[in-house]
Amino acid sequence: MEKLQIYKKRARQLYFAFLLSTTTLFLACVPLYPYFKVPVHPNLAYFTLGLVFITGITGLTIAYTIRKKSFPVFSAADPYWSYTATRKYFWSYSLCLLPLFIAFLLFIVIARVDALFLGYLMSLCGLILLRPKEEDVQ
Repeated sequence: MEKLQIYKKRARQLYFAFLLSTTTLFLACVPLYPYFKVPVHPNLAYFTLGLVFITGITGLTIAYTIRKKSFPVFSAADPYWSYTATRKYFWSYSLCLLPLFIAFLLFIVIARVDALFLGYLMSLCGLILLRPKEEDVQ
């Protein structure tokens, strides 16, 4: 039973590591905006926002579906329960970060801070939605 409590603590730490790395990447990019800023056509600006939004909705839907179908993990039935649970947490969190990743790439190429902000907010909302719960590992 003690291993289960330790694992739940480690799962929360993994969650906070993803949350902290997301926030750090966003806060590191915002001061760089004046250096990357270039004029772009309004249609390209709308395209970047639409791409980040569609990617975010798709990624969050897939992550939420994976989360609902794959949890709870039963520690008594699976000898590798900690590996299985960690893998499922990792991939659901990675899918939540997909809009920020796309927005970051677009920020480097096109320098749209509004797309970066939208990607950060969607990723943050996804991470908050899929935070680890006590009943995930039983």
